[in-house]
Amino acid sequence: MKKIILNCLFVVMIVCWAIVPAKSQTLHAIVFADTQDNNIGIYDKQDFVNITLELNTIASATGLKLKQYYYKDTQCNNSNLVSVLSNIKTSTNDVVFFYYSGHGTRSTTDNSEFPQICLGSHYEQDFYPLEKVLSKLSMLPARLKIVIGDCCNSIAPGVTSKDYATKGPTILTKEPVNVYCNLFLGSEGTIIASGSRKGENSSTISYTDGNPAGGIFTVTLLEVMQTVSQKGLDASWDNIFAATKTMTYKLRQQTPVYNIQIKNNEENSSSYSAPANTATADEGGISIIQMLTAIANENISVEKRVKVIEEALQLAFSSPDVKVEIVGRNGITVVATEKASDFVLRLCTTHNLVNLVEVDGTKDDNGRYKYLKVHEIYKNY
Repeated sequence: MKKIILNCLFVVMIVCWAIVPAKSQTLHAIVFADTQDNNIGIYDKQDFVNITLELNTIASATGLKLKQYYYKDTQCNNSNLVSVLSNIKTSTNDVVFFYYSGHGTRSTTDNSEFPQICLGSHYEQDFYPLEKVLSKLSMLPARLKIVIGDCCNSIAPGVTSKDYATKGPTILTKEPVNVYCNLFLGSEGTIIASGSRKGENSSTISYTDGNPAGGIFTVTLLEVMQTVSQKGLDASWDNIFAATKTMTYKLRQQTPVYNIQIKNNEENSSSYSAPANTATADEGGISIIQMLTAIANENISVEKRVKVIEEALQLAFSSPDVKVEIVGRNGITVVATEKASDFVLRLCTTHNLVNLVEVDGTKDDNGRYKYLKVHEIYKNY
């Protein structure tokens, strides 16, 4: 037992050497998804995967430190929303990104263009106006605040011949890095957007194989952002939401609404430096995913990283034979399946890995993975 403890401490020591506590600006990601709804829960779950993968990509591209406030299943409720909006702490140059996927509604006397979000409840007292979220966030000392609601009242599942997310790993080239930096580092102000205008319902969409792609507004917004970033287009937030509005209406005859109050912050964007391996130590300590990401840090020699394989396996997995699935950017397509032992060995010798994103997983009583599904983000420039 003593030997195991010493080995684990050795791993932590190596990881702490690889992980530099982030002093940069923070991307506060607040995500609520009503994944247990009997009608739209499977689509909201896919929205959750899509948006959290995109947030990790944004953080990896911009160097923003990602701080997660994720609420799905039974945690998607009014109490948690009120709590996070009341207790979140931000700094002047931070970015706050709020996203909700689930049912939305409005009363006949609502003056706002934006809906009330239901937060997994059928009781009116639990509903929360989307515009009030922005109002709360506007009081925070953060540079950029974005509030997005993909709110559904009824289901209109559809089949499309087009995939809405890439199936391989995310590869960050200079083009998407520059675009994300322009949008998230070079912008200051507020954005609020919702999937449909007054009196309209929001729809969902599926892949050709029947798997849920997510809410049509979320799917379209992410496709526009990913297309713009991959092609390195000189796009503004206005252009992105205008294109999203047009595409969403063509696909489902629903009309997204948005209000953008943004000014450029070229000085902040120009101070950006290219991201490296983005494992960072959070205030609560080092997670297993952060440790595994750090093992791929090329600032440490392969020889030194290989020496911690056994210790890392003991700390991260219940067995060396644990199944690890690597999925594409859509969070669905499995591009590789490895044993934990092979996965960790590959991390020790891989090149240009920026970030690992946990998509799904189960753990034993000791907090070690019995199954892990991840998405990998690399740089290529």
